Amino acid sequence: MKNEKFQSFDGTVLQCYVWDDVRNPKGVVQISHGMAEHARRYDNFANYLNKNGYIVFADDHRAHGMTSSKQSAKGVKGYHKGEIYMDTVRDEVAITAYLKKTYNLPVVYFGHSYGSMVGQRYIEECAEHTGIILSGSAMMKGALLNTGCAIIGMQYKLCGGEKAGNLANNLSFGSYNKPFKKEKLPYAWLSRDREQVKKYILDEQCGWVMSTAFFKWFFAGLKTSYKPENLAKIDKSKPIGIFSGDKDPVGGNGKLVKKLYEQYANLGVKDVTMKLYPDARHEILNEINNAEVYADVLARINEMIK
Repeated sequence: MKNEKFQSFDGTVLQCYVWDDVRNPKGVVQISHGMAEHARRYDNFANYLNKNGYIVFADDHRAHGMTSSKQSAKGVKGYHKGEIYMDTVRDEVAITAYLKKTYNLPVVYFGHSYGSMVGQRYIEECAEHTGIILSGSAMMKGALLNTGCAIIGMQYKLCGGEKAGNLANNLSFGSYNKPFKKEKLPYAWLSRDREQVKKYILDEQCGWVMSTAFFKWFFAGLKTSYKPENLAKIDKSKPIGIFSGDKDPVGGNGKLVKKLYEQYANLGVKDVTMKLYPDARHEILNEINNAEVYADVLARINEMIK
């Protein structure tokens, strides 16, 4: 893994990482990480992709990881001055263009959790990707998202955006660990692998509560991804692969994942697939069956670049 800086569309410098120990690479995988984590957590997966012919590039998103440590306002974690969701979408589009120009190879976007929510808007704006993988994703359209937008919008007006968004965090994640409370482990909803969960807990750049501003722009921005005029922009010829655990609370134990799949199928996307792993939770790359997940994702990427 090599460190690299990337200057994005508005001059913002993102901390990035490149895994390029590859002979005769056949493509590039662009990893987009989840909320309240960072790209270095994907090191094992990136090395696996290297061994199978893919260069890997990943950034620490705005308000995350080492990018956040350079840009936090007044020491506030999880804060970005601006519309962070759409700015992050634009970052990922700019990164794809950079990767295409640099390597002249097909680029497949792999987004996990928040990175997959960014991905849902990314495919409406990016013309240069070859395919997209959505991991730990969900279709969030509906009453819950509308209610979240209203509540967080009110809190933003009353309290500003720089404080920790505890209310939004509780609305979003407060119930996720309840089905696993007998395990007596915070964040057990992430994985059945207790050691992986403990690593997350001990990682100082994981698990912090994002700012009120983050949630405001995330909810509002995600809502735009479901507008008919934006869905109409999706290139129906480009493949989409959706992977999730059927005990992932983010995906409603599979229900919201199926809705996402059906959305793309009904739009006329020619090649959209979905796989739900029995009993797996949110971080399928860190699950006890991660070897199976690695192989399945690799196979899907191989299909996409044929």
